[in-house]
Amino acid sequence: MLAGCASLPPPREPLSPEAHRLIAVLQHRWLEFADLRTLAEITIQRDGRVHRLTGVLLLRAPASVRFEALTPWGQPFLLLVGNAESVTLYEVADNRALVGPASAKATERWLGLALEPEELVGILAGHVLPLKDPYSAEIIPADGIGPSIKLTGAAGVQRIWADPETGVVRQVELTGAKTPARVTYAGGSPADPPAALTMTALDAPLVVSVRYREPKLGTGPSPDLFTLTLPEGVKIQRFR
Repeated sequence: MLAGCASLPPPREPLSPEAHRLIAVLQHRWLEFADLRTLAEITIQRDGRVHRLTGVLLLRAPASVRFEALTPWGQPFLLLVGNAESVTLYEVADNRALVGPASAKATERWLGLALEPEELVGILAGHVLPLKDPYSAEIIPADGIGPSIKLTGAAGVQRIWADPETGVVRQVELTGAKTPARVTYAGGSPADPPAALTMTALDAPLVVSVRYREPKLGTGPSPDLFTLTLPEGVKIQRFR
């Protein structure tokens, strides 16, 4: 009986009107997002190694992503294609692919951060999704970054620094969760995506920096772009 009681979630605290309002602003901003197309420069620093990729990034709400890493001559050498059901990482030069169901575990495998597909699209688009069904929510006065809200729930603790009027996010931290991380944004406005963002793992030597060039919203990419039919002869490794 004691073990059963210990596993029960803590009692929910009533959310203040200010917390309700900011959560609603963030959710509304996410629902307004449709898609993003941009040239992207990505730098991944992991375990003392640095990888730099430049290519075309497509995002489509709620959970679809496509990234084509290009050679200096404009030819794709790496394709990442994912949606709510599956993800494929295709290394063109080596003629091999990693294929599996879309999940936080899959994102962790190729990126190093355990983010659900919808979380990843939201973060890359600058539309951070508030923690679902929080036990509590605390409005924290402005610091050097700005005002923030701290949400506590089954998935951990999420602190979002955001403009309470527009919902534009400047920083978010996830702690006590499957992927302790900090995401910091540069640029951006109510009508424009961020110019850059940095994702830092808080429990591992991993930093992912992303810079956008000529981002465009609402271009209406075809859903077909977020599925990938591999050529014959590709060496496929499947994961669960």
